[in-house]
Amino acid sequence: MGVLTKNYGQRQDVIITDCFVMMPEGVTNEKGERLYCRIENAAWDTGATNTIISPEIVKVLGLKPSGKCQISSYGTDVQVNTYMVDLGFQNGYKITNLQVMSGEEHDNFDYDVLIGMDVITKGDFCVTTIKDETSFFFRMPAEGIKL
Repeated sequence: MGVLTKNYGQRQDVIITDCFVMMPEGVTNEKGERLYCRIENAAWDTGATNTIISPEIVKVLGLKPSGKCQISSYGTDVQVNTYMVDLGFQNGYKITNLQVMSGEEHDNFDYDVLIGMDVITKGDFCVTTIKDETSFFFRMPAEGIKL
């Protein structure tokens, strides 16, 4: 099993990694292609319950809504579309049939993907900063970390 790790070389305020957002397994476009996007600015957010993708990813992949859900955004409840995707990482981890939300309600969505607790709780997640160097560690499935 591989581990997704990154050392940033300096103190970080946000954990950013690469990932892949793909049409779900078995879904293709009209040409029979299974499209994907390589994302270079996926933020890991322990304050987000669910994973959110940008409207641009929805458009590029031609995703069709799988439903709607209500979220609280800046103190207001709003309805957003949900989509089914596969989420992959460079170390070979892949989460299939992940229901994500669209970031369409966020005018200043800073990231193409916001990885929420729905993904983080599938594994062991650790962020540490030693001598002003932040490092990130994620392993799936979880094996536990001795505290």
